[in-house]
Formats: sequence, C-alpha cells, structure tokens
Amino acid sequence: MSSKFSCMAAVLLAFCAPPMAALAQTSAQTSATPSPVLTTAIPGVVAAGSPVIFLKGGMTSSEGPVAAPDGSIYFSEPSVSKIYKVAPDDTISLLFDPQKADDPAGERWRLPALAVDGKGTIYACRRAGSHIGIAIVYPASQAKFIAESYNGVPFVAPNDLSLARDGGIYFTDPGEGPQRRHVIYYVKPSGEVVLATDNLAVPNGLVLSRDEKTLYAVDSQSEYVFAFEVAPDGTLRNRRNFAHLKGIVTTEKGMNNGIDGMTIDNDGNVYVISNAGIEVFAPSGDALGVLPLPIKAQNLAFGGTDGRTLYVVGHGLQSRDGNLYKIHMLARKFSGRAK
Repeated sequence: MSSKFSCMAAVLLAFCAPPMAALAQTSAQTSATPSPVLTTAIPGVVAAGSPVIFLKGGMTSSEGPVAAPDGSIYFSEPSVSKIYKVAPDDTISLLFDPQKADDPAGERWRLPALAVDGKGTIYACRRAGSHIGIAIVYPASQAKFIAESYNGVPFVAPNDLSLARDGGIYFTDPGEGPQRRHVIYYVKPSGEVVLATDNLAVPNGLVLSRDEKTLYAVDSQSEYVFAFEVAPDGTLRNRRNFAHLKGIVTTEKGMNNGIDGMTIDNDGNVYVISNAGIEVFAPSGDALGVLPLPIKAQNLAFGGTDGRTLYVVGHGLQSRDGNLYKIHMLARKFSGRAK
C-alpha cells in the first residue's frame, strides 16, 4: 500500500494506459475525462468491453476500499484520514473526519486499510502519532485501539488487514529496515496478538480464502503470490507459491512487481494489484487474465447491491492525487465476508 512499493511512472507506461488529465472531484465522468479503458473478456469474471469508470478524483490519496453491509463501499483518504461512503447509486459522502472524532491531543490519523464486520463496525490499520496498530475507528463513539504491540514491542507500520468471520484479524507489518520485523500478525478475537509468520521479505496485501483455511499474501520482493495454511492457533504454515505474477519489471534498482491490495470473489478467484493492472487467478493458482487500469492502483473491493461492482482506488501516473473507479463484473462479491 505504501507508495514506496509503486514502480516509477516511466516503467508503468509499459503496462498502463496513457496518463490521465487532472480530474475534478465529482461522482460522474466529466467532459475532460479521457475515454475509459475497456476490459478484455475473462470468462465468468468480466465481459469484453466493460469500461473502467471514473467516479472521483482530486483527493490527496485513496486507499482501503471495503464493502458495507448494504452494498455501499467505504474507502479512505489516508493522508487526511477521512473515510468516504460510496452508495450504490455512486453518491459519495464523507462518513468520517478525524477532526470531529476522538482526537483530543490533535494527533494526526492515518488509515491505510479498512475492514468491516457484519454490524457495520469499521476496523483499520491506524497510525496516529505515537499510537500505531489495529483499531476500531467507526462509529466514532466506539473508537479505540485493540492491538498496538507484540510481546511489548510496538508495531512499525500496519499496512493491510483481513477480518475473519469470528472477529480475528490478520494484518501485514512490512517493518522498516533490516532491524525491524517484516511479518504478518494475527489478532485473536480475544485481543491476544500472535506472530502468524515472518516467512516474507516485505509483506503487503493479504486476504483470507472463502473457507478461511488459507491466507493469500503478496510480498513486494517476490514474483509470486503466496498461500499459507491457517493453523488452528491462527499461525500460518506451509507457505507455497500460489501464482506467478505477470507485472514484473526489472530496473537498475532490481525487481519491481507493483503489488498491493488483494480481494476474492464468490467463486474463490483471487484478485491482485500489480504493475500489469488487476491480475486474476483461479483457486488453483491458474492465471485467468488481467484487468487493465488507467492508473497505478493501490487496492480494490467488490460492492454494489448485487455485489457485481469492483471498486478500485489509486493514483495517476504523473500525479499523486487519489482516484476512485468502478468496473461492472460478471463475478460477484464473496457473500461470507465484507472482503
């Protein structure tokens, strides 16, 4: 999710459409918006010619989309820590502003990833001054940290999370430098924090499988999507190469895969942000195809009243502004969780 894992714009031009002009904040396309990128067919996933539709731009950043119980989508603007709600009719409203919430000390929030339970409670990777961890952030009256450290050692930079049906939370912490752990943690429903695995170099996006017996994760220094077996105690074991990424670029600084967020659909297919766009893999790990994008994306989630709208957030190739897009899909949202 961090922009430090995004590749250079010049490299991305090999994979993405030409840079878009600056986009005004709006909930519909404007005359200044270029013709949308069109998808190629992926059987059972997306029809040929489905447009990647622009919904909103001009934000300082955009991250963490996740479905609400009513089919709406929540997403964050991490640099100012706001959370927006996108209704199924594309109406966009401000749901949460930290300046109006539980911030008496004036500490700046950062919300790079969101998760939602069945009651509509929003959890997040939260960074606020010296407080860093996993927190409930909405409703504001319930806002609190539920995990800030492991064995007394504070977390470094929680990046992405996946909320299980029982309330357990897996999240990546890519650390900082060789002296800080680069790991996936698991917060049990009881609140106990477990080191799930440190068998990754720089963990980024992650998502649980439909049956929650497998956790998929991507590593910013690998050409593969990994799959871990979820053990009864919540730890992760038996890492295997699940799928090979197409969006691999080699630069003078080494390999760059452009990976970031992940999601699944109701058939268990796995969707991964990379330099190539959105790479889609069957539960077997076989590549099904790639959804092209007009931006360098950060994250994605299914939503809509019928669950067949894929929302994508990211920034332009020549600017750092946040954007929101949607794609009408044949595939639909996994019915067992918000994401």
